[in-house]
Amino acid sequence: MDEQLNVAPCGYISLDDEGIIQEINETLLRLLGYHHQEIQGQHINLILPTASRSFYQLYFFPMIRMQNKVEEMYMVLKEKSGQEIPVLLNALRNERDGKVFNDCVCVPMKRRHEYEQALLAIKKETDARNRMKKKQIVELDLLRHELESKQKELLDLNEKLQQLADTDGLTGLKNRRYLHEQLTSYIALYAGRSQPLSLLLIDIDYFKNINDTFGHMMGDRVLQEFGRLLKEETRNNDIVARYGGEEFAMILPNTDRSEAMKIAERIRSHVEKANWGTPPITISIGVATNMSGDSGTVLQSKADRALYASKDRGRNRVTHAGELL
Repeated sequence: MDEQLNVAPCGYISLDDEGIIQEINETLLRLLGYHHQEIQGQHINLILPTASRSFYQLYFFPMIRMQNKVEEMYMVLKEKSGQEIPVLLNALRNERDGKVFNDCVCVPMKRRHEYEQALLAIKKETDARNRMKKKQIVELDLLRHELESKQKELLDLNEKLQQLADTDGLTGLKNRRYLHEQLTSYIALYAGRSQPLSLLLIDIDYFKNINDTFGHMMGDRVLQEFGRLLKEETRNNDIVARYGGEEFAMILPNTDRSEAMKIAERIRSHVEKANWGTPPITISIGVATNMSGDSGTVLQSKADRALYASKDRGRNRVTHAGELL
């Protein structure tokens, strides 16, 4: 940070998308009563009172993500002593060296008390005018409906953002992060129960040859079509995800070894017989079924070993981890 910005007559703070403070100038540090080492790398919640934390999550952050800027937003900061400081905030979303930063400038509203007194005087005068009462009620009702509408928009936006965070952009399947979360949840749910849980790891055989021979666009179409095929093969509670590259995964709740092998073989056969518009495509599948004490990582490791066994045995086949014991 250059010296002019560091001692500018306004506060400056830069945040990443996790809300971690990347930079803060001396002007704002003095206003808040902190030393640089106390605040650098901390979460923005350190300098926000409880109400402002909710406002930051539900309004400021979604707005700057959508519009890349925030203008003249009223915000309250918290000094180290706990004293609250009202500020007027402007922010821009910028990219530097491949990283996204939310750069904010804030100006203390020292005359807030005067503004509040003026507003109270106007309100008293308005209340004294009975002929304006009906209009005020109508206006307040409209504002309430508008606020409810904005809150719903924010909730819908947060839901869409969560869906995007869980989804593979090419195939529309769930992504690897979501798969890991769900597998961990299922393992915890089934701990101490007798319900089986199986995991399939699936790899498209010789997929590199498709890209090298027909180009990456054809390779992408094959991945998309394969994703649709897997969706067709899933049951209501199954979870199918793109594991990475040409690898896919399926979580099969309440599915023992025998049933998991039948499902895997049905998928393998379906792929082998399908018309892909390229040379025939086959897949190799590794299957693992949970045993007492297995973690999600252990189950994935077993399925991965079974997948590589299928490849080593000539590909286009299904192998259960239990065969390798």
